[in-house]
Amino acid sequence: MIRYWKKFLLVLALYGTCAAAQTGRGELLYTTYCVACHTEQLHWREKLVATNWTRLVAEVRRWQINGNLDWSNDDTDAVARYLNDLHYHHPSPEK
Repeated sequence: MIRYWKKFLLVLALYGTCAAAQTGRGELLYTTYCVACHTEQLHWREKLVATNWTRLVAEVRRWQINGNLDWSNDDTDAVARYLNDLHYHHPSPEK
């Protein structure tokens, strides 16, 4: 039984590390490619387009396509998670 718990705790620790890395990647991509045009005010404006998790991901995808960034789905998801953690706080699927 103790072995099971050790494995379980290890998996949880690894998950936390992966989630932190995902958020770090999202922040890096956003600050590198997006922050020049998208100031803090964009995320606080009255008429938000990203009204839920699905719309937030769609907006990140739309803007990376407009910017010819050729991000992977993981990159798009990382940026959406970063923005969600920082500004929006929509319920989102765990990854």
